[in-house]
Amino acid sequence: MKLALLIEYDGTKFAGWQTQGDHPRGRSVQAEMEKAFHQLFGRTIQVHGAGRTDTGVHARGMVAHVELPEEIPAFLLHDDWEFNLSKLLFGLNGTTPKDIVIRDIRHVAEDFHARHSAIAREYRYTIRRERTAIDRNFVWAIRHDIDIAKMEQCAAMLIGEHDFTSFSKRTADVKHFRCIVERAHWESYGTTFALTIRANRFVRGMVRALVGAMVQVGQSAISVEEFEGLLHSPQELRRAKYISPAHGLVLEGIEYPERFGLWHIGEIIKK
Repeated sequence: MKLALLIEYDGTKFAGWQTQGDHPRGRSVQAEMEKAFHQLFGRTIQVHGAGRTDTGVHARGMVAHVELPEEIPAFLLHDDWEFNLSKLLFGLNGTTPKDIVIRDIRHVAEDFHARHSAIAREYRYTIRRERTAIDRNFVWAIRHDIDIAKMEQCAAMLIGEHDFTSFSKRTADVKHFRCIVERAHWESYGTTFALTIRANRFVRGMVRALVGAMVQVGQSAISVEEFEGLLHSPQELRRAKYISPAHGLVLEGIEYPERFGLWHIGEIIKK
């Protein structure tokens, strides 16, 4: 029996999604989720996430899947399947810590995989041009002037397929750095600026490197042409050097083929 879970978390006190036993801040979302399942089922159940998020990055719409054992606890054994899922949702949210919430659970086909079945992912990065106390863990506060028009020029360049080597971390487990960006645009309201970017895949550190470079453009530390050079002439040794802080970044949602009957990104954001 396979289930898909829609998960929201505040990444402030996590070393990312994936379990990392040797990390000095070893607490992970995956490990906390697996603890919750172990408490309910009395056995180890692996939680497979749609991807990694870095230390300090948040998620509104992370998706994961689990395969439940044949021996299901008695409190789930009812004729009404939707009721069963509601009971499981209630049980999990009663055992996870306060910085993790399971927003929904759905039954999925056996060939579903949270990572490999995904067709698009969407992130949002928020910047505020003033200090903030209440939102300090969710926005990057910059007190210097930013030319948002120049940053929007850079965002427009991202649409289409590109090699994002210049905007990624060096990782041995990545076969290639090509991603197809469907949407990338900045919007501003008051003193707040937010980048929404949607692509078929993201390489490690990509959004934070893009934001960091665009802010440099907005502050005239580098030119629009230099940004374009990083994008169109990627080199292993010539990478974007200014990485934005993790806490301004939120994984908004993940899209899957219609046949799986899962959440649309717009639906996730509105929930």
